[in-house]
Amino acid sequence: MKEEERIGKLKASLESLIEDYLGKDINNYQKLGVKEFIELVMETLMKSERKIFLSEEEDNKANGYYGRTLNAGSFKIDLNVPRDRKGKFRPKALPEPYRRVNEDYVNLLMSLVANGYSESKIESTLNSLGLDYSKQHMEIIKQDLIERLNDFKTRELPSDIAILYIDAYHCEIREKGKVRKSAVYIALGIDLQGNKDILGFYTFFNNENRADWLKVFNDLTERGVKRVMIIVSDDFPGIANAIEKFFPDTDHQLCFIHLQRNVTAQMSKQDAQFFKKELKNIKNNSLDFEDGLEKFGALCERFKSIYPSFIKRIQANKERYLCFLKYPENLRKHIYTTNPVESINSMIEKARINLGGYFQSAEILEINILVQRDILKNNKWSKPVPALKGSSYEVLQIFNRRFCYETQNY
Repeated sequence: MKEEERIGKLKASLESLIEDYLGKDINNYQKLGVKEFIELVMETLMKSERKIFLSEEEDNKANGYYGRTLNAGSFKIDLNVPRDRKGKFRPKALPEPYRRVNEDYVNLLMSLVANGYSESKIESTLNSLGLDYSKQHMEIIKQDLIERLNDFKTRELPSDIAILYIDAYHCEIREKGKVRKSAVYIALGIDLQGNKDILGFYTFFNNENRADWLKVFNDLTERGVKRVMIIVSDDFPGIANAIEKFFPDTDHQLCFIHLQRNVTAQMSKQDAQFFKKELKNIKNNSLDFEDGLEKFGALCERFKSIYPSFIKRIQANKERYLCFLKYPENLRKHIYTTNPVESINSMIEKARINLGGYFQSAEILEINILVQRDILKNNKWSKPVPALKGSSYEVLQIFNRRFCYETQNY
């Protein structure tokens, strides 16, 4: 819609509604107090703006109002500001200080989350932005965040995923008056076009087990995930069996970086240095999957008598540690480690430190993850992963061969 048409509609709507309220007699304007008249004009104009805005948003709708107070010289104006369901509408009728929320909205949400909903800290943050929100408005923002969290956790997911990373962030959360140890498992997916996004996150207060993984994969499949080319994770108890149950044709890559860390923890310094050097050679110079398995077997055989339990454990998982060698060389660096998820964990860790060492609830932790996701989607994740996009043909060929009985349309 052209700007002049928009202004014309606003003006016509405003004049019509004011006329309905005051009548055509100009004397009525004098009978009505200045404050009330300004409130009427502002609210009428904002409702008209929303009506026009929603006429161009077929999948959006009105979502009530919130209170807002403006200073107007010697008196204050109390307004009911209209909202939309998606939180995209911002009335142009309001003065510039309010509209700055558009620019600082992410910072505003982050302050609510990072400060743990502390009213005094929120007030301090808002003042630093030059914003003057009422407690009622703050409560609306909180409720909107919770609603967005629920919508995010139940949204439909793509059916086909190229890479699914799963990693755990361990922390402490206050629950039922006690601070308890917990873990949140983040499922980060990259689709066949190279688009990256968090598919889900799951908070548990007990030690990870097969039952938890069944819940995670059941949620992902119920929301639409059908085929996954490769899942990258650490060696969590029960996860391998759960993957076999829900995604029997999916490759499972155990984090190669975690293997190197385990070598450091389990071997002497000298042996660990040698073992990790050879692991790096296997990762970078193996001709293919079979060549990597052969070299890995020879390396393990050399240390079998010195570290029998550890070597037996990693040998049992050798195919999962070297699974990335089945894929094109330029993709391997993206699928041998869970580091893409660990970068999210580091962002959450900063928020935990700001909170004084723990999260005040699982809800606050999960809202924090959602906000971090929004920041990433608007920045680093706004474009497809170059390596995957550049190898899209090869990836599609691998995917089609793996799931050919269900991918006739590709």
